[in-house]
Amino acid sequence: MVTKNFTGQSQTSSEDVLFCSAEVTSGLHSQLILFSVFHVVFAITAIVGNTLILIALRKKTSLHPPSKVLFRSLAASDLCVGIIVQPCQVIYGLAVVHERWQICYIVHLLTYGIGSVLCGVSLGTLSAISVDRLLALLLGLRYKEIVTIKRVYVAGIAFWISSIIIVLTPIWSLAAWEILVITTSSLFLVTSIYCYTKIFLRLRRHQSQVRDDAQEQANRATQVDITRYRKVLWSAVWVQLALGLCYLPYILLSTFAYRELRRRKSPEFYLAVESTVALIYFNSSLNPILYCWKMKEVRQSVRNTLRKFVCSSN
Repeated sequence: MVTKNFTGQSQTSSEDVLFCSAEVTSGLHSQLILFSVFHVVFAITAIVGNTLILIALRKKTSLHPPSKVLFRSLAASDLCVGIIVQPCQVIYGLAVVHERWQICYIVHLLTYGIGSVLCGVSLGTLSAISVDRLLALLLGLRYKEIVTIKRVYVAGIAFWISSIIIVLTPIWSLAAWEILVITTSSLFLVTSIYCYTKIFLRLRRHQSQVRDDAQEQANRATQVDITRYRKVLWSAVWVQLALGLCYLPYILLSTFAYRELRRRKSPEFYLAVESTVALIYFNSSLNPILYCWKMKEVRQSVRNTLRKFVCSSN
């Protein structure tokens, strides 16, 4: 990343220099090799898992098409983590071990940029999924008229464009970048919390109505729809929780760790940051497992795809 100092001259971002510095990384070659092995293993699982999910979501399911587009967008961003970001992390680790600092700097810059875009897309998509689930509950029969594939594609493209713009913002203004990151992340988080809170309050009220024997027969058809709705809802909630748990250590640690790295050049803080970054990328391998666990149709489709692959290979 290139920023400008107070005199207006360009300078290399201190974080990129620190992460490609013998002073910080000396004595950590064994740990970096372990990180590289970690990224190789989970790059493979992210690629295989998310490819299977994308194949499964192409097939006919009870999911409304716009909802499928959102889940496919999330799986696609996770697939890109496995194809691009984690291999870059492996190259970065090997460049540090062999002290190829120019390669290290370029790859670290590339990994940061692409990884940040994909993280932004994932956060935005999860926020959109929460809005989608709330609208499905509130709009009823009007849901299919209002939430269309075209509108969802527009939202998805907007997430990609805005994430790219935010990642490029430090070239012009580091202060503007910090404001944009905090604002957009907070907006996505607050939107998801608001939507899921409203959803669970609404479902709780509905459940209390269904308990009334006089209404039970009249609400039987609605209850079937609510049961199907809950399955998709809980899939989205579990994916949201998994992302939060994987991102939270980095969010809590990063500001303090970067400050300490600049001040003391401590290898311990370097390892702490690398560990939390690895946990973020692990989320891309975890999501396909959650889809298969919580979505029966997706699980069955993945099984059928694997059976066909095994049969064809034999």
